[in-house]
Amino acid sequence: MSRFSLLSLFLLLPAPAFAKPYPLPCREVWSAVTDTLGNMGNYRIIGTDNEQMRASFIVFGALYPGVHAVFLKPKGNGCELEVKMGFTGNDDEGALRNRVNRTLKRKATKPAPPPLSSGGSK
Repeated sequence: MSRFSLLSLFLLLPAPAFAKPYPLPCREVWSAVTDTLGNMGNYRIIGTDNEQMRASFIVFGALYPGVHAVFLKPKGNGCELEVKMGFTGNDDEGALRNRVNRTLKRKATKPAPPPLSSGGSK
């Protein structure tokens, strides 16, 4: 009986949140998070709060679906990404972090738009 209650305790308790610091402003990281969660093939957004930089979502394809959360906290000159996920049967937290990192890299390598001209020609 104690093995069953220990197993159910592992399944019901969410995994601890591990924060990852980024040397970027939170607005840039939040943009990457919302782009990542907007991928309808991987996630379904339940709700977002752009002011508090928080989102609730469901992972598609998880063995044990549930509502998960991600939020950002300013930390020094950078930003901390915190993910709270329950047991899903996979390393979905790692996959989310990797996708956010790829989105940040893609945005960093994207060329800046050319500056607008003043409209006058000589």
